[in-house]
Amino acid sequence: MKHWLLAILLIILGISFAEASTAAPRKIVLVGAYGFAPYYDLEKGRGIITDVLEQLNSMQPDFQFKVVEIPSRRRYQSFVERKVDMIFFEDPRWDWKDIAHYALPVGVQDAEVYIALKKKAKDQSYFSSLKNKRIAVILGYHYGYAKFNADEAYLQSNFKISLVSHNLASVRLVLHERVEVAVVPLPFIRRYLRENPDKNAEVLVSEKVDQHYDLRLIVNPKAAIARDRLENLMSKLVKEPAYQALF
Repeated sequence: MKHWLLAILLIILGISFAEASTAAPRKIVLVGAYGFAPYYDLEKGRGIITDVLEQLNSMQPDFQFKVVEIPSRRRYQSFVERKVDMIFFEDPRWDWKDIAHYALPVGVQDAEVYIALKKKAKDQSYFSSLKNKRIAVILGYHYGYAKFNADEAYLQSNFKISLVSHNLASVRLVLHERVEVAVVPLPFIRRYLRENPDKNAEVLVSEKVDQHYDLRLIVNPKAAIARDRLENLMSKLVKEPAYQALF
């Protein structure tokens, strides 16, 4: 009797193993991420983007969404060269018009503001003009004050700039008095000041907005995941409380 039970158990285990071994592997979808905190923090190697991908991966068994770090100024080239299939939290106005893509809503509207040291910026009038002020600039970023022209030569010839690689570096340049002004995403500076309350006494945040943006998911039409499948996934995702809590 024991032999029969053992034989049946082995058959069941064999069937289960065969089913598992023949299951189709997940198709990889590469998601570009550059320094754009809080969406992606280069120093931490994660951000809202990685949280979103974890949610997408848990929602379905067919695709594995993976982060690929890319330089902000080379994200268009990485996209065109198929090094990434999609990039989250982009405004289609940021030089995407001549690149084959489609954009999906992600339910996020945001803004960028100016920051300066309070000992230099006595009040909000400090931000009324950026002329003759040294500004922290991240290559590849589009700024309202520069008419959304991200070309380095244009920025160098029209403004006094110091180049940095991410938003936290911009804040540090302001704190160390290497620049007078930095432009940062509003949710980033709010989170930074919440996590570093001692800096509230040092940093003045502008009421003036450099730009408002309507962020989207930019997708290569040749990505492994079909557009209708991705649209369906994103439609479900943005309604999830766990997704909404990220913002």
